[in-house]
Amino acid sequence: MSRVIVRTGAVLAVAFLAGCGSQTADGQSSPDSASTPTSARTPRHVDQSDRPPVSFDPCLDLPDDTLVAAGYDPTSETNADFTPDSYTFLGCSYDTQQRLYGLNILSGNIAFAEEREKTKGYSTPTEINGRPALLKWETNKPNACALSIETPYGVLILDRSVFQGHGVDAPEAEWCAGLEETARTFEPFIPKGD
Repeated sequence: MSRVIVRTGAVLAVAFLAGCGSQTADGQSSPDSASTPTSARTPRHVDQSDRPPVSFDPCLDLPDDTLVAAGYDPTSETNADFTPDSYTFLGCSYDTQQRLYGLNILSGNIAFAEEREKTKGYSTPTEINGRPALLKWETNKPNACALSIETPYGVLILDRSVFQGHGVDAPEAEWCAGLEETARTFEPFIPKGD
């Protein structure tokens, strides 16, 4: 079972939606003009704060073939927006085909420095394709791992749960296994600057 879970986070060689992206030499998807978000599109939600608008919407800007390549089922998409007046998180949730993982992708306009301060007791600095990031997990919260990536407008959070089944926790080594690889697959679609 653990071998299956680790493989789920690995990039699969699947590309069935031509025009949504292209494969680079290392097998990762890269955005093209059809999938790159533009600043001309009005975000689905704009809060009442002076924070920047969220310019990357995971529900609209991640192509289905990229989700499939990361092991997630695009047809399982459910809305995960969190939109109070003081900040915005646009989000979608996805499951793997075998329902071993559930992933929330949240794109928000809180500053990366705020995220770093909030999680300093349980996060580890890392880097995703050159962007500062934080790998977040806590031993008292089994089967869960998250990764926050700095963006020009704030932060992108990948928050994943492992479904071991039968009320048994997955081994701790599996909580974050493959999450950084998933983030590297999604990162090329995040805008580089405003």
